[in-house]
Amino acid sequence: MKRNLLIASLLVIAQSLMAACSNNGQRVDESSLSEPSGETKTLVAYFSATGNTHAVALRIAELTGADIYRIEPAQSYVDNPYDDSQLIQDEAYGDLRPEVANLLPAEDVARYDTIYVGTPLWWHQPAMVVCTFLDAYDLSGKVIVPFVTYGARTYLNEAMQKMFKCTPNSVHVPSELPEDIDPDNIREPQDDDDGIDMPGNARGVEEWLQRMGLIH
Repeated sequence: MKRNLLIASLLVIAQSLMAACSNNGQRVDESSLSEPSGETKTLVAYFSATGNTHAVALRIAELTGADIYRIEPAQSYVDNPYDDSQLIQDEAYGDLRPEVANLLPAEDVARYDTIYVGTPLWWHQPAMVVCTFLDAYDLSGKVIVPFVTYGARTYLNEAMQKMFKCTPNSVHVPSELPEDIDPDNIREPQDDDDGIDMPGNARGVEEWLQRMGLIH
């Protein structure tokens, strides 16, 4: 377990020069993060393409003492994911499940009580590789805390709804979402995103965790 998470952590650190900056150029001080101990009951699992979700995930791990794990797709996206726009749209609208290259063993995931799950908002949905990760495990009774990075909040509710649906037997933070006006519509704005609290970027993580009652 410790070895798997250490490998994932090293992959994160190796990309830190390019990816540790959040929105507005905020840099996370990775030197303050300890190696995963294998003793914490909290995991931050995330996929990041441009570095924004990466920076938020690092800050959450820093403030909560969580282990951290970066979800790696078996087929990598190009450096600029907008160049893969059609592929990403097809995955989102087709509810596809791209393969994860580095899935953790089920027994390792089972030992966590709380899992923060991070994703960019891609074509009105979470990155589908994150859904592949969620579908791979029995997360019944575990506390799932989604966090989403985005350029615009439109469809934030739809992305959150999708992650809740992937973890139907989990305890969710927040416990409720705004009503999804039309659950079958992920292509047209519905203006149902008000009331969903997100950190926005790494600088907003501490106050977000406090608002959600996850740290004091």
